[in-house]
Amino acid sequence: MSKKNNLTSAKQLLDEVVNSKLYPQFLVQIQKDINRAGIDYSIKNTEPLKVFHEIRDLLSEKLQNTFNDYTNLLYAVDVSEAKIRNTNLEDSNAIAEYAAYLILKREWQKVCYRNML
Repeated sequence: MSKKNNLTSAKQLLDEVVNSKLYPQFLVQIQKDINRAGIDYSIKNTEPLKVFHEIRDLLSEKLQNTFNDYTNLLYAVDVSEAKIRNTNLEDSNAIAEYAAYLILKREWQKVCYRNML
């Protein structure tokens, strides 16, 4: 998946989340899983696209400095590390962007299931 596709997909996903009126629950779910992964980090933004960039930057930092935190977050959110590994992405920023998209997508699924949408 290309960088442009990740961003476009993330924008489409976030538009769906915001239009559903479940965005606050979505943010709570993301923060809950970050905490569950043992990462001392609080989401600072509430604007949807900024949240995506913030998660991407967090993942990029974890990929480069504390890989265990990165894998713990993927596990806490329930995103397959193998799915990310099976892409042809080599740049750590591109990997972080794709992983951020997958995390947001999975978090949205959790909120939808909980609210039966």
